[in-house]
This record gives sequence, structure tokens and C-alpha cells, in this order.
Amino acid sequence: MMTSEGDVFDVAIVGCGPAGIAAAIDFQTTPTLKFIVLEARDRVGGRVVTDTITFGINAPVDLGAQWIHHYRPENPLYKHNQLSKDSHINYQFNLRSSATPFFDIDGTRISSDKIDKAEEIVNRLCTKIEEASLSIDKSMFDVIKTEYENYDNDSDPQLKRLIDLFFGVIEQYEASNLDQLSAKSYVKSDSALAETNLAMPNGFGKFIQNLVEQHKLPVELNCVVARIDTSLSNSIVHIYTKDERLFLCKYVLVTIPLGCLKAHSIQFIPNLPEWKQNAIDIMGVGIYDKIFLQFPFVFWDPKWTSIFCTSPRFRFILCRSDVCMLSIKLGGRVALEIEQKNEQETINEVMILLRTIFSDRNVPEPTRYLTTKWAQDQFAKGAYSNFAVGTDNQTLIDLGRECNDRIHWAGEHANYDGTIGCVDSAFESAQREAKKIVSKLPL
Repeated sequence: MMTSEGDVFDVAIVGCGPAGIAAAIDFQTTPTLKFIVLEARDRVGGRVVTDTITFGINAPVDLGAQWIHHYRPENPLYKHNQLSKDSHINYQFNLRSSATPFFDIDGTRISSDKIDKAEEIVNRLCTKIEEASLSIDKSMFDVIKTEYENYDNDSDPQLKRLIDLFFGVIEQYEASNLDQLSAKSYVKSDSALAETNLAMPNGFGKFIQNLVEQHKLPVELNCVVARIDTSLSNSIVHIYTKDERLFLCKYVLVTIPLGCLKAHSIQFIPNLPEWKQNAIDIMGVGIYDKIFLQFPFVFWDPKWTSIFCTSPRFRFILCRSDVCMLSIKLGGRVALEIEQKNEQETINEVMILLRTIFSDRNVPEPTRYLTTKWAQDQFAKGAYSNFAVGTDNQTLIDLGRECNDRIHWAGEHANYDGTIGCVDSAFESAQREAKKIVSKLPL
């Protein structure tokens, strides 16, 4: 067993995703504090990663997080972005715009009147969910099931497909299906903040990587933590890695994804308290994937920013005309199902849809393509958290609450004072825990 030079760190941070990075930056403001960041991957950033290889340096693609959500001066990423100037305000889905056409599955362009009608129905059903007075939580779908199913018998099947598309916006955003999401906690994930999103033209992952480099954070890569032992009487935490290294610290900040906690990727000695394990077990983890296709030329209207289609699988297509690229957003069960399929089969299915929509023009084969598989990623095991049925802010409090005297927790799933599921959520939770840990140390 190899020990880290016999040193005892004040803090060891497990995970160098956004939460680990945020905590490390805060710890640097206390010069006498000795800390290290242990990262399982061969890179930093976690689920925020920019690929500049597949399509080239001039066409970077974010495989995970893509926007700084809730962009405002209070956002913890605001000050870092102000220094970079590599950004512009954008919106994730501009639902009603001349730059976003709606197509039916047969390639027919859908009229504005029909879109208006579907949107009005969905808004009314969402209001019903939001105003539901429930003594016992149930899924969003269960609240509206009776009224929703009436549209199955409607004489206008296109309207029903449009209704599903609009509900698909919620499912894609939450990365889970309506029958998995809590009705009582509906709209709580954004903590009532406006949905102003900041796009990073050179890649969000690149931005996060630059933060680590600028701050010269002490990161140990390829360091897969297998076991955290807080049982010893000397109050020193023992952290064991898969390759038999040992790190000693006074406190440990665990920032690994909730999906990994659910999968028991790290063994805790003693076992986590029942209330902590229960919170891990019941909190939702969504699946969100992307399909990127680059073509030899633009065959869609170059003014379009996105294409919406009533296909039950490929509803949301974002356009990047400057690099001849389309990217498709997948969420929930559809994403999970497509992860199990052969990649070429999926691309063939996408091409059938595109050639149906653009039946009046030449649609070439893609020159390059890439699909993400976050559920299968061993260091993610999912995309991000959401409020599953039976969870609420108390679940977040339990996820973020320290335990076993020495273990602190941060991540997008543990931000009980603000939003969840976003990079700014991870930053906020980490800054909260960093302050707590510093206050405990005799520095």
C-alpha cells in the first residue's frame, strides 16, 4: 500500500467536476489549508467536457453540460466568465420563433394555429400539476392522466403528437419521463429563477478546464477512489484507491455524481447512515444524451436555430449552420433505449427522419457523427439529478448534510439552497461546504 508521501491533508476532494473545482478554488483563498483533488478520469470537468477531436478544433461540441444556466451576477460562475469574455447570451429552446419550424412525422410543416392550440392545452395541464393539492406525492403524469388520455381518442392525432412534443420539452429538460417526476416538486429544480442561459462558443468543458489551469489546482488524475474509512479512532480519514494508494485527510468532500453513489462506486466504512443512503436511493437521476451529425453542406434553412419534430424519438434538433452540423437532444427512456442500440442503426433512423422532413431536397450522408452514452459512463452513470416521485427539498438537505463526522457532500444533486441539476448548482453546493470545512479547521 502506497501512501501519499506520508502527508495528512486538511481536505481531500473526491471528484474534479464542477463541485470539486469550485471547492478547490475556495480552499485556495486560505493559504495555510492543505488539500488535494482526486479525480478518477484522465481529465478534469466530469460531466462538462468539450470534444474538439471528432469534428475538429473549429467545431467544438459539448458532450455534457452546454450552457451556464440562470446567468446573472449572483451566479457563482459569473465572475469567472467575466474574465474570459468567451460567451454570448442564448436560450436553450426558443419554442415560438420563425427560426424554429415545427414538422410532423410525415414531414408536413405544422401550422401556427395548431401549435397554439397544443401549447394552450399543455400550459393548462401544467398549471393543473402546479396547483395540485396532494397529501401524498404522485407523478406529474398521474395528476393529468385522465385528461391527457382523452386526447388519445381525439379526431386529430397530429394535435396529440404536438401535445407530446411540448411535454417532451419538460422531459428533455429534466432528463426523465413525466411518470417518473414528482408532481409536488414540479418547477422546484430551478428555484423560480429565470431561464437565461449563456452559451460558450469554444465549449463549456474548455471553459471549466481553463479554470483548473488558471488556478493551478492540485489534481491527481486517474485516481479511482474505492473506499473511504472514517472508523479509526485518530480522527483521520483513510481514502483507498483501486490501485492501492492511500490518502490521509482530516475531512473529505465527496463530489462524485449521484448515479455513482447509487451504484455504490465507493465503499464507506462504516456504512452511511440510513437517512443518507435513503436520500441517495430515492433522488432521481435522469438520462440525457446527444447525437451530433456533420454534413458536407447545409440542406436546411441556414437561418434556423432549431427544428422541432413530433417524432417520439428525435424531437429536438439544434442547427449549427456555420459548421454544417445538427445535434439531437435525447432524454429519459428514449435516451436509455438508444444507448443500448448499435450506433449506426441510430444514425440510419435519424437519416430516415431527416429525409422525410426534407423530401424535396438532397440530404447527404453525414461525414462524421458522434453519440453520447452518459448512462453507460462508469464515472457518471447518468446525466443529472431531478425530483423523482417522493422526493423534495428535505431529500436535498439529506444529500448535502455531512455525516460520519468527517464526510461532507457537494454536487448538483446536493444544492438544497438553490437550483439542482446544473453546473451552477454544483458550484453553489461546493462553496457552501467549503465554508463549513474551513470553519472547522484550526487554521
